[in-house]
Amino acid sequence: MTAIRIFDTTLRDGEKSPGTVLSVEEKLRLARQLARLGVDVLEAGFPAASERQFEAVRRIAEEVQGPVIAALARPTHPRDFQAAADALAGAARRRIHTFVPVSPSYRRHFLQMDLGEALGLAAKGVELAREKVEDVEFSLVDALRAPLDDVTAMARAAAEAGARIINIADTVGYATPSEVERLVEAVAKVLDSFDDVHLSIHCHNDLGLAVANSLAAVRAGARQIHCTVNGIGERAGNAALEEVAAILKARRDHFGCETGIHLDQIGPTCRLVKRITGIGIQAHKPIVGTNAFFYEISVPQIADAEEQPPYQIVSPEELGLLDHGGEIPRHITRDQFAELAKRLGYVLDGDCLDRCWAAFRNLLDRKENVYETDLETILDEHAMAPEGRYRLLYLNVSAGSISVPNATVQMEVDGEVIQDAGFGQGPVDATFKTICKIVRRFPKLVRYEVSAVTSGTDALGEVSVRLEEDGQLVQGRGVAADIVMASAKALIDAMNKLEQTGRQEPVSEFALVESWQPRL
Repeated sequence: MTAIRIFDTTLRDGEKSPGTVLSVEEKLRLARQLARLGVDVLEAGFPAASERQFEAVRRIAEEVQGPVIAALARPTHPRDFQAAADALAGAARRRIHTFVPVSPSYRRHFLQMDLGEALGLAAKGVELAREKVEDVEFSLVDALRAPLDDVTAMARAAAEAGARIINIADTVGYATPSEVERLVEAVAKVLDSFDDVHLSIHCHNDLGLAVANSLAAVRAGARQIHCTVNGIGERAGNAALEEVAAILKARRDHFGCETGIHLDQIGPTCRLVKRITGIGIQAHKPIVGTNAFFYEISVPQIADAEEQPPYQIVSPEELGLLDHGGEIPRHITRDQFAELAKRLGYVLDGDCLDRCWAAFRNLLDRKENVYETDLETILDEHAMAPEGRYRLLYLNVSAGSISVPNATVQMEVDGEVIQDAGFGQGPVDATFKTICKIVRRFPKLVRYEVSAVTSGTDALGEVSVRLEEDGQLVQGRGVAADIVMASAKALIDAMNKLEQTGRQEPVSEFALVESWQPRL
């Protein structure tokens, strides 16, 4: 079987999903789970973009073991490579990923360069990266809309400069599988003369072909696939990691390939990304949608009634997709709780363990049955909660068919305790208006979603909101047995993220401005 490397870019390209702003702790938690999943390369971020991104890459490099840790750097900005090298210094295995647009439209729009200048920039970027690390990956941006000769020329230039991975990017999701296969075959022939240079593929999903195009590249000789969990990313997203891994496992007879992905970690990983980003999963999404393994049981059958119908090509248990995980004993001890959290991928100690244990005991008092998914939700909220300017202290609401809905809210703002009350069209509206009045910010609520963590009327409610303020989108998330309380937590979480993103404008990957760091 041919080994296919999985390059996960959830923490970089996936974070481009509208409204997705991940804290350092959230990125670190996701990175640990991705390592448990078995990804080969973990792209931790773009260190030159902001201090938050630099710190996230640095922490992941120092604390996450297993995958190669990669960081992005722009060839147009030499300081980016020093930022990437500094952030990656603690990693046992590290890679710098750099890129140059190859299509005429991208070159003109972002670089104002002709092909010759772009080829020189590609070689320069790889050389700058090789001064910092041995493992360098080079991406040809928008390669599927570029002339074939331009693509092969840039791939050769990058390989000659020392790139070990040449990544073909279908940046706007324009290509079809046959086009991808032809292009990858052509580039592979050009690179045959280079020792230890491998081809990679990066596909976007604008036309719904990201996974199909990625697999076409594998058939043509690519040995690495760029993916994101749940297929998240800008516009229509990227190739979905869970789909790629499941297909290569279910159809290994056809592809003759295998990955190092631990399939039983797909369910926990996809749920974690959903919870942290607030981006829902469609019910009919392949592999991880709630309907993915549901079939009509009333269809007539000739075989034994106890025999499973032949619809299932991979089992949900194999993919770690048990509904709620195991039920947690009510008399679990504190030490057993910490050990269970560790098994789920959370390392708790000190004050963090105290907070999580108290929240868990409180949940036991409210719910008859508590499952591992409940625990994961609690741990996400209390173990990863970043320090914010705003904190909810108290909430009381009154609503009904006769009384006017009203809310009394007490909050801590910059260490000062403030209390106020307000009215609204319903308890959630009253709560939101009161919180906005207290913090003196009035962003637009773009999206509001509620879901149950488990089944049952006593289930935890999970609320996801998206706010917009001055063109900036952020997601917020809150969990509680009471939906109004969960809504208040979600709003405050989003408000804190607006505060964080407002302090510093991150640098775009194609921006001409320098990085946030002082000049080196």
